[in-house]
Amino acid sequence: MTTPITVLMSVYNGMPYLKDAIDSILQQTFTDFKFLIFDDASTDGTSQVLVQYAQKDSRIQIVTNDRNYGLGANLAKGVEMAQTPWIARMDADDIAFPHRLEIQLDYVAQHPHVRVLGGYAIDIDLQGNNVSERKVPRSHQQIRKLVWTNPFIHGTVLLHRESILKVGSYSSKLAKRQDYELWFRCAKAEFQFANLPTPLIYYRFTNNTLQRNNWKVALTHVAVGWRGCWMVKASPIAYLAVTKQLVIGLLPSPLRYLAYHWLKQFDPRTQK
Repeated sequence: MTTPITVLMSVYNGMPYLKDAIDSILQQTFTDFKFLIFDDASTDGTSQVLVQYAQKDSRIQIVTNDRNYGLGANLAKGVEMAQTPWIARMDADDIAFPHRLEIQLDYVAQHPHVRVLGGYAIDIDLQGNNVSERKVPRSHQQIRKLVWTNPFIHGTVLLHRESILKVGSYSSKLAKRQDYELWFRCAKAEFQFANLPTPLIYYRFTNNTLQRNNWKVALTHVAVGWRGCWMVKASPIAYLAVTKQLVIGLLPSPLRYLAYHWLKQFDPRTQK
């Protein structure tokens, strides 16, 4: 029987959270998977940890880059290298729920037209303490309508490999927002979307996350968002809403944190 799924991870200096992320995949209730991990020229001991895991578990394949290529390039290469029908994204600082792969594969078996499947997440802090539940739109209609909001939590998604390749896969040119840009192309291609109304991962979201999402990242977000809005013929309000990210990115870090959490109450992705 053909292995149905490849878990795809890219990591750069993933310590100290990398082991928890890898263990959460190796301890899945569904065990017939490949685990493809790109080491993007790490310098913090990540490489040694990956070698140790690969020696113990034959499902793990490590690709060690000679220089830092960036997330987009690694994901595009990973989709190309994978030989399975489905690809599950996993980030190196998150923790997957034990049943994540099982319930996602069960869902697409029952809904064979779905091409991108995500789910909810539980936000955790640096110490791994639960903070809040992160929700996203559930139905295809809701997701398609709100595609400009980035309506998937990237670390939860299950991707139909052949379909993703047909729309050009991840952009290797983007250092950030590769997923956001891909969803617009998937929407234009009229792929079926869905999000499961249950948490699939513990998502590490901290002040450091917002610090990394500075004005340069926000500018990329706006550029991708505006192009995407034009691509899918979004309403004028969508263009304005996308620009919100740049406003937040221009704020000093303490104010960025406050603005982000205040604006969450207006986030259309969480509205019933």
